[in-house]
Amino acid sequence: MKKRIVILGAFLSAFLTVRAAGAKICFEAETAELIEAPMVLVTNGIEGASGAYLEIPEGAGNPPKVTDGKAVFAFEVPSDGIFTLWCRVWWEGECSNSFTVQSDDGAAFLFGEDATYKVWHWVKYPVARTTAPLRLSKGRHTLTFRNREDGVRLDQILLSADRRFVPVDIEVPGLRK
Repeated sequence: MKKRIVILGAFLSAFLTVRAAGAKICFEAETAELIEAPMVLVTNGIEGASGAYLEIPEGAGNPPKVTDGKAVFAFEVPSDGIFTLWCRVWWEGECSNSFTVQSDDGAAFLFGEDATYKVWHWVKYPVARTTAPLRLSKGRHTLTFRNREDGVRLDQILLSADRRFVPVDIEVPGLRK
């Protein structure tokens, strides 16, 4: 009986993953439900953004000295699945290239720390195969981006159930399959 349950569990997990396969959810950073300083909305800033974007200005401070600063995003997932998180960002430098991110009430994780500076570019989570991607069930979810380093900018957020998908330029907001 235990063997049947394990096999059924593996089948259901694979089935749920396939149902969401290919789904992409993209939203603009300025659509945050909550923006807490020192994170600010910038409407006329660095060229090449998709429009307005969020920023923690260089010199605004970061933890442990400054613990405030976040943006909360709410979104709907069309079906259960495993998602890669992509963010279109601009990093000021090596000490200004990351956020702390939390999915729903889960544990916060480090996002960023790549070495591409002073250009809009896409960064993904998870970076390594040893870190599990985001497993999201159908329904409403939240992503919270918290202040970890100042001098960071966030333009777009994209969740993709297609592990082979790599965004290249500005993405069209909304749900695509």
